[in-house]
Amino acid sequence: MKKSSLLLFAFSLFVFACKKDTNTIIKEVPVSYSWSLDSAIKGYDKILYASVPLNDSTLAVVTGNLINYVNPNSLNQSITGAYLVNSTYGLYPPTVTKNVIASFIDVDHLGIYSTVSPNSIGSFIFSPTYSNSTTSIKGMPPAIYPNQAYSIVNAKYLLVPTEIDFTSHVANVAMIQMDTTTHSPDPAGQLYFTSSKYISLKPDTSTIGFSSGNYFSASYFGKFFLSYFTQFYRIDTLGHVKSFGYNPIGAPNGNVSQMFTINNYLFAINDGSFLISKDEGETWSLFATPGYPYPQLQYMNVGKDVYAAFKSQIFKVTLNGSSLVVQELDNSGLATNQITSINKCGKYAFVTTTSGLYYRDTATFNTLKK
Repeated sequence: MKKSSLLLFAFSLFVFACKKDTNTIIKEVPVSYSWSLDSAIKGYDKILYASVPLNDSTLAVVTGNLINYVNPNSLNQSITGAYLVNSTYGLYPPTVTKNVIASFIDVDHLGIYSTVSPNSIGSFIFSPTYSNSTTSIKGMPPAIYPNQAYSIVNAKYLLVPTEIDFTSHVANVAMIQMDTTTHSPDPAGQLYFTSSKYISLKPDTSTIGFSSGNYFSASYFGKFFLSYFTQFYRIDTLGHVKSFGYNPIGAPNGNVSQMFTINNYLFAINDGSFLISKDEGETWSLFATPGYPYPQLQYMNVGKDVYAAFKSQIFKVTLNGSSLVVQELDNSGLATNQITSINKCGKYAFVTTTSGLYYRDTATFNTLKK
């Protein structure tokens, strides 16, 4: 096992000069070599939780209760937006994908919205059906940033914990099935509730059972991964459950708090250790225990690339043999207390933060810090 290392390299910047013609002068758009703030997003909604590119010309930027539709070709100008119907101004981060947004309203109500059109025909409210147990704690858990609350698979399935019974040693989760298909002559962006299936989870026999612990949910390779009251599970869309105990490698301590993929390998961070799965999350092994600050970084998949963030720092993450290579990038112009998401749309890289939306040219995004 090798420790991750922080490597700093000098990075050359190339400036292409404009050519001058005898009849026409062509002026190139200046390339941004530092982060700039998009001034069109103002007020309380500068606290931004997430972003997702809908296509090359639209970036959906999400707050607790509002979606801003940003055009990379028209930055710092008026933008369109839409409110999440029936959603309160969120203190909790919503789960945001290209097609679906799931936003916590209260313990008994979850707002599920079309990312393209979160209006009355593009949304529905899910309320769990609880058991008649007198010893269970009923209600859906909100997520605490940076963990997302409810994972989504293929824009069709969403997993929601609904109930935990420490006395009977059982937890219930609802798998919601939805339909995002456009039905002619209905407009695009509709979202339909199809069904819900309740799945009972038991604590692994190798453990002492459910106990106080973090809540984490993610989806990779068409499957859900859930860390719930110190128990870690893999759940497929047919409802088949694989229990791992406290964590994927059965270690006595620690819960999974993050997951990400590199080169089709699935990584999980567990109590300061990096774990790896080479078979889409079915079996796991210890990859590295690098120590501070690497487990504390927030890791994000952006297309085929992986980036990490810590407050206003951004790092490029690559896999070199049996080592993760973490390189800090230039963050000139980025003034924020916390980065919440990293994405690319059109010719720009974007970061949402707790103080607004920042952008810079993708051509200079991977410039290493000097």
